[in-house]
Amino acid sequence: MKLDQKYFAPFIGIGAIITMVFIVFASFNFKDEQEANFRENTQSYRQLGSLNNPVVGGSEADSLRLNDLQGKRVIVLFWSSWSDKSAEIMMELDSLHNNENYAVVAALVKDATEEAKTALPNHDFLYIDGTLLFNELKVPGIPSYFLLNEKGEFVESHVGYKKGAADTIIHEFSAQ
Repeated sequence: MKLDQKYFAPFIGIGAIITMVFIVFASFNFKDEQEANFRENTQSYRQLGSLNNPVVGGSEADSLRLNDLQGKRVIVLFWSSWSDKSAEIMMELDSLHNNENYAVVAALVKDATEEAKTALPNHDFLYIDGTLLFNELKVPGIPSYFLLNEKGEFVESHVGYKKGAADTIIHEFSAQ
């Protein structure tokens, strides 16, 4: 069957629109699936609290276990020095770190750790090399974070940056 020349352009246009809708739908579905996998991996990762995470920057300790922070609400933030959104969320989390009920663990990923030591942001966080944890949890993007309650139990995870992150975190802890 041969397509008449006058119908060729509309046929290609309709095909392009259908393809575009499929790509957009698949992209959103993939993103949601990746975020759900991150949440599930964080909830079920048995070594989450006992894993020795290498400390980055000036600290007496050479490693940090998340279990060492029990008694505090813990925010583990995956970030990179080259990410503007990481810098924005870190500025917001400064307000939480001054509260003694919270501990902010800044897990550096996708950076050369030795080079990043000299470029650490001026925040009073606990800095770790988060590459192993990032890979184990299959975190889909930067910045991302997860929350642990005072008992070291998973509360929530989030991928990406949205203005008002500190308020969202306080709300998520309050809702548990």
